[in-house]
Parts: sequence; structure tokens; C-alpha cells
Amino acid sequence: MYTNNVAHVQWSGIVSRPFCVKNGVRQGGIISPILFCVYLDGLRLQLRNSGIGYYIGNFFVGALAYADDLALLAPSASAYAKQFSIVFNAAKSASLLVTSNKSQERRMTKPEFFIGGKLIHFVNEYAHLGHIISDCMDDKHDILYRRNMLCGRLIMYCVSSASNILQ
Repeated sequence: MYTNNVAHVQWSGIVSRPFCVKNGVRQGGIISPILFCVYLDGLRLQLRNSGIGYYIGNFFVGALAYADDLALLAPSASAYAKQFSIVFNAAKSASLLVTSNKSQERRMTKPEFFIGGKLIHFVNEYAHLGHIISDCMDDKHDILYRRNMLCGRLIMYCVSSASNILQ
């Protein structure tokens, strides 16, 4: 399915010549997210063996990944990126320092992370696969976001239903 893969680009009705696709998985392919997770298994195993990452009970969490979305839970991306040929996008990256003690965090000097020479800024929360991960170790922002989404959908449904009844 992925050997001798060819593609072309179509733009404004003009189609390019076919060219070979040598890496990556098909965007929107049913098996693509699974293949990406299989590809990342080596990275997650290396993270666990290195002791870099986090445990939830006895379950190791070194990276959260699905499709091409990866949240690396480690102090450095560079050591793993080179070995696994992963290219991180600085514009889509952020650093999130998670601690249970906020007063201690304010006194801490935050480390600086760079991707391609660009500084990765720290944020208080970050959306990963549609969920909000917060630096204060709780789900209240994500729950509030989900509740608001549900309320918005219910309102749209009620408005649509009322409109249909009036017609």
C-alpha cells in the first residue's frame, strides 16, 4: 500500500506531473493513525527505559500520540527526534510546566526549549486532540469547554426544531 507510492498536486485546475512519495502516511487513510502509533512505539519504549516521562499509577506516560499529533512528556525533544527522524514544528509547539505546587513553580527558573533555533514559549494550558491539558493538574477548563460545546449544540438544536415547527 505504501511502496512505490506516487502523488500529484492539483491547483487551480492544473495538475502536476506524478512524483514519488518516499515517507509519511496517507492523510485521511483509515490505517494511517495506527501505522503512526506503531512507528512511535520505539520512541515510547525508549522514553520508558530512560526514565524520562511520567507515571499514572503503574502506567507509564512518556508521550501522548494519535495520528500526527504528539505531546512529548519529557524535558527534551532533540535526543529522540534525531533517532526517529521526527521533525517538530516550532509554530505548533508549546511548553507546559505541570506542578502541584504553584507557589513553588513561580520561584522556579523555567528551562528554555528550542526547535530549529526558535524559542518554545510556556503556556498555562494546551489543546491536545481536542482536550485541554492544564498546568494546574485538573480538568476544570476541559470540562467547562465541553459543557459550553454541549450547551451550544443544544441551543442550535432547539432553534432548528422551533424553526421547523413554525414552518
